[in-house]
This record gives sequence, structure tokens and C-alpha cells, in this order.
Amino acid sequence: MKTRIVIPDDFPPAYMGHPELDRLRTLGEVAIYDSKAANADELVARLENADVAVNVRAYSRFDRDLLGRLPALKLISILGTGTDNVDLEAASDLGVVVANTPGASTASVAELNFALILAVARAVALSDRKVREGVWHHQHGMELYGKTIGIVGLGLIGAEVAKFAQAFGMNAVAWSFTHDPARAARLGIRLVDLDELFRISDVVSIHLRNSPEAAGLVGSRQIDLMKPGSIFVNTARAAIVDEDALLAALRGGRLAGAGLDVFSREPLPPDNPWVQLDNVVLTPHVGWVTHDSSERMMKMPVDNIVAFLEGNPANVVNPGALDRRH
Repeated sequence: MKTRIVIPDDFPPAYMGHPELDRLRTLGEVAIYDSKAANADELVARLENADVAVNVRAYSRFDRDLLGRLPALKLISILGTGTDNVDLEAASDLGVVVANTPGASTASVAELNFALILAVARAVALSDRKVREGVWHHQHGMELYGKTIGIVGLGLIGAEVAKFAQAFGMNAVAWSFTHDPARAARLGIRLVDLDELFRISDVVSIHLRNSPEAAGLVGSRQIDLMKPGSIFVNTARAAIVDEDALLAALRGGRLAGAGLDVFSREPLPPDNPWVQLDNVVLTPHVGWVTHDSSERMMKMPVDNIVAFLEGNPANVVNPGALDRRH
């Protein structure tokens, strides 16, 4: 019997018309949907009898109820690293393996993250607008050399951003849920507690996955600890940060500025208060959006399916599911 592979959420289109879709079709029967499921019932209907789901968009929620209604499902192969739309505990309980694509977008996200740091530090967006308006405006900025960057979350992307910062002559400190002094030492990064990081950093950069323990981690208390004139950058997830507290600090002039690629509402509404601030640089959740990263991200979910079907699961984020399958 052929393996049934379903892409229930290829909207906006990613796999439609892509060569990796042809490769998927060599692995089994493939169904692809180029619209957003209206509700959980429609998502279940799309995934009925699927052995494998390729999850493209985070708006598709694989909660315990939905997973329980898909008894044939064996693998969810996610495009990207985020797994906050999947109940991993439920998936493990039900023997559904979840795999993602670690490292596929590391370089691209880190590069955009540092581009935002530079753009905020030197008021690039504001200067560009002023020149276009015919105004020869000089805005004093921050020189990064000799300054301290605080990395919140020392995973693949956080480590890459630290390398960029060090190349610019910055000192790097970090805090992470996973305390690994040996790794930090190899990277030339000093580990500090979270409060100290916010107190001593000239730039604070967020690099955590959206998880229950990370949600709301950065609140008004941490933001109030930041140096006057410092910079805040977030290319991770909006839910990690109290947006109201950050907004207040930027409006009040305590912080020099912020670079944001993620928001609590996406797309960002045109009347959102972020768009009214000249000291904030905004990008539309495009950290991973380069040709190079996109190609890696399109390929890896298919690679994960191949590995799973061959009996060698790769990039599994819920290893407990493998125990249930034996």
C-alpha cells in the first residue's frame, strides 16, 4: 500500500510547482492544498488516512484533539524549526514522530538579525526616508565597536549572531535555558544570568524558540533593566516579549531603538503603533527568506520523510514517539 503524504497548508504557496514536490511524489501518493483550512474539522478532513503530514505553516494547529482524530498519522515533517503549533507531548503519546529542519535558515536569520542591529544603530531606515524627502538629516548613532551584545538563547542562530558581533569588535555575553559553559567558552562568549545580561548589554538580541517556558520571558522588569540608549532586536518570536513594555520604553526614549521581524499579529495591521516610531526598524517575518535558505528548507522536510521511511528517522524533536513505535 502506498504511503499517503499530505501537505494541508501550502498557503501562501511554497511546494506548489517546486521540484521537491516531484520528489515527494516518488515516495508515495501526495495530496497538496493551496488554501488555509477554515477550521480543525477541515484540517482533519484534508489529513484523513495520511501517513505523513508536511506542515508548511504555523497556523495549522496539531493539538491533542486533532492528532487523536488521525490514527493513520505516523510523521509530521515541519518546514522550519518552530514546533509551537504541535502538541509534542500528545504526538509522543500517540506515536507520531515530529521532525523539523534545524540549521536550514541559521545563516539567513542571523544575517538579517545583524542587519537590523546595524540599521537601528545607524538609523538607516530613518536616514533613507529623509533623503528621499529631500531632507539632509544627520542622526547620531551607536558605534558597535567595543560595545556589549547580550544574546538571549545560545542556539545555532544566537551563536552565529555572536560571531558576527565579535567580528565587529563587540563583546558577547549570553543566557540560555541550556547552561553549557564549555560551549560558550569555545564560542568566546561569557555566560551571565538574565538580569545581568539586560543590565550590561548595549544590544539585546532574542534567539529563543517559542515554548511555554519562553513565552513572556522578557517583560517590563527586564526591559527596565536595560541601559538608557541601548538597542533591542527580536527575530525569534513575538510571544517571548511583552510588546507593550517594549513599546513604552521606545516611546519614552529610554531605548535608542529596536529592530523587529516578528509581531503578535502578522501581517502587521497598518494602524499598529510600531509603524509610528522612527526609532524602530520593521521587517515582515523574513529572517529565513533568502534563496539559499528557502532551498534548504524545502529540501530538508523531504529528506526527513525519506529517512523515516527507510527506518532511520532524522531531526526528530520528540524522541519519545520513537519508543512508542517499537
